[in-house]
Amino acid sequence: MKKMTAGMAAVILLAGCGTAQDTSQTTTADTENATQQQTDATNGDSGKAQGASTEQADSAEKEAKANQSASPAANGEIREFDLDLKFTDDREWEFDYDRNEASIERDSGDRLSGQQAQDEFAQLFQAIQFSTERPLEDIKREVLEAVNAEQEGVRDFEMDVKFDSGEEMEINHDVRNGETSEELNEFSLELKFVDGGESSYDFESDEREAEIERRDGSENEGAAALEEMEQLLNQVNIATDRSIDDMKAEVLQALSIDAGEVEDFELEVDYRGGEELKFSHDMK
Repeated sequence: MKKMTAGMAAVILLAGCGTAQDTSQTTTADTENATQQQTDATNGDSGKAQGASTEQADSAEKEAKANQSASPAANGEIREFDLDLKFTDDREWEFDYDRNEASIERDSGDRLSGQQAQDEFAQLFQAIQFSTERPLEDIKREVLEAVNAEQEGVRDFEMDVKFDSGEEMEINHDVRNGETSEELNEFSLELKFVDGGESSYDFESDEREAEIERRDGSENEGAAALEEMEQLLNQVNIATDRSIDDMKAEVLQALSIDAGEVEDFELEVDYRGGEELKFSHDMK
């Protein structure tokens, strides 16, 4: 019995030592794990903070780029601005601006000039993003909203904006009967080049006539010109839901003309429904 007791005591002692050793190892491992978790958490938080900081930097960069491409009017770069509106009920509004003189005439008897007109133009320019990268109908809508004119009542919209850089953008949109049509009746394109040359492309659907004058002085008319114009028209889409830049690039590509060579681009189309659309972009 005593030997068995002594043996059992030895076993218990050894087991106790083993348990103590395991406990110590476990405690050390737990401590290391906890320390590693804390380090990972710290690094994670640091990474998140760094990520958030990077996102903020990216957001700031995007905002800065957006501001650079925003309306030149927001930076005070508009030199002249003219807007003429004709309504379906025969009313007419006129807005004329340059830095020295400004006037606004509404046939309702609302007529402003001097500082009052300058202040209204300042507000108008802040509300509109003038850019050849935007669809024409978006610019038109913003302008009409800025001057408190209902788009449905406007029959003829004529706007001309000149910037300090020399760039000029013109948009004319006439919807005589309030109707639009995709069936083209007339097409007229005039180009002026940086080297002083000029060219023009004209087409009339009803008369089945076409005439082309190139910058080298050569002319083309009759069946050959008609065929060339029809090929051109099949490759382009002129519409108010598109931007000047897109339509301009499309036309010049169809004509195999480098956009960098063109100083002044003026295009006018008439549709059978009575709609007329004209826009120009002058890079002087």
